[in-house]
Amino acid sequence: METNTLTSLPRLEAVLKDYATEVGELYKRHLIEADRLASETLLNSVQTQVETDQGAYLVTITLADYWKYVEFDTKPHWPPVSALLEWIRVKPVIPRPDSRDRIPTPKQLAFLIGRKIAREGTEGSHDLALSATECNRKYEPLIAEALQKDLGDAIRVWILEAFSYRK
Repeated sequence: METNTLTSLPRLEAVLKDYATEVGELYKRHLIEADRLASETLLNSVQTQVETDQGAYLVTITLADYWKYVEFDTKPHWPPVSALLEWIRVKPVIPRPDSRDRIPTPKQLAFLIGRKIAREGTEGSHDLALSATECNRKYEPLIAEALQKDLGDAIRVWILEAFSYRK
């Protein structure tokens, strides 16, 4: 079967695969360095791939559903108590005694953390955006070069095919 030179850009696809892999690995590194691990669910969920659809290339990253709450700032809100209890358990959060030497139970600790989030919201990590920005800086010239070479090859094929039809 003949490869369609309009949609076959092997150099570009290879560079985009490297880019996707590096973004994922860099994101994991940022999560580890900033100790955003807790259960490691987010870390272990990171998967990247390059998809093609009718000549369009799409770099995708798949993450655990809650990634956006880690990545982006949130407005003040009451988080689900069950999520806070799970986070306290897996982190683990070690409660400190209050001024009267009382140590809060996990439920009390979840309430205190939830109340702070309800007052102040949360600050996002922006680790994914940082990873993408770092990779974009490195890969933009590599993507441009790969695309230029692939398109040059395609043009040569088109010209050769056009002249071969005249004979």
